[in-house]
Amino acid sequence: MSDALETSRTLELVLGIIGVIFGLLGGLFAIVLSVFGSELLYLGISAILASIVGIIGSVYVRNNPRRGGVILIVSAIWLLISISAYAIPGTVFLGIAGILGLIR
Repeated sequence: MSDALETSRTLELVLGIIGVIFGLLGGLFAIVLSVFGSELLYLGISAILASIVGIIGSVYVRNNPRRGGVILIVSAIWLLISISAYAIPGTVFLGIAGILGLIR
């Protein structure tokens, strides 16, 4: 008798994609600034990889919200560790999308 309400995961998807865009922009910015420091190149590449994982989590949250939320949170933390100050907007959006994927 219990009807399972299907919740729309569009909000998590949109927030995740916005976070990925900010993460990619931050990673590209870090790569451009790698002219001044060689280790910044690797951190920028790491941020781009974290953003790719964020894309996977954003798409995956529609099928399996718990796992997708965990992937989004891991991507947000990875992005913050990679390029700390440049990743704040991306980390916020990815983190909120991940938390909403776990809670809703």
